[in-house]
Amino acid sequence: MRLFIARHAEAGFDAPTDRLRPITENGSAQTSSLVERYLPELTSVPRIWCSDLLRARQTAEIFSRIVDTPLDVKPFLSPDKDPQLVLRKLSDHDSEEDLLIVSHQPLVGSLVSLLCAGHIYEAHPFVTSEIVVLETDIIGSGLATLVSAWRP
Repeated sequence: MRLFIARHAEAGFDAPTDRLRPITENGSAQTSSLVERYLPELTSVPRIWCSDLLRARQTAEIFSRIVDTPLDVKPFLSPDKDPQLVLRKLSDHDSEEDLLIVSHQPLVGSLVSLLCAGHIYEAHPFVTSEIVVLETDIIGSGLATLVSAWRP
């Protein structure tokens, strides 16, 4: 399986709460451009999981629209959640189906470290809109290989 892990697009700060920060026009353009550039590789994704925070949902909607794939909002993908919890949820996913996750730092960086190194101490330094591609036969701690990182 390939696991695509993305950080949300650039977000503005003019919002009543952190949960309601929208993505910027620049963030939207960067994400759209990146998705278009890698569209042939992303067409294998039958489902997108995203955080319930506005900026992640808006970013996932860009993926969903361009790739023509449905998205599922998953509250366990918010920035302060435990990567071990995400790993347990991934274990319930059909490991033969590719999956795209759109979330936040520090969760996405720690999740990549957990999946590839078996611990959270080598967090991947995601930039906004970046997509990391992992390959694994079995979902588990330390069992994935980082194949590539796509940056805007």
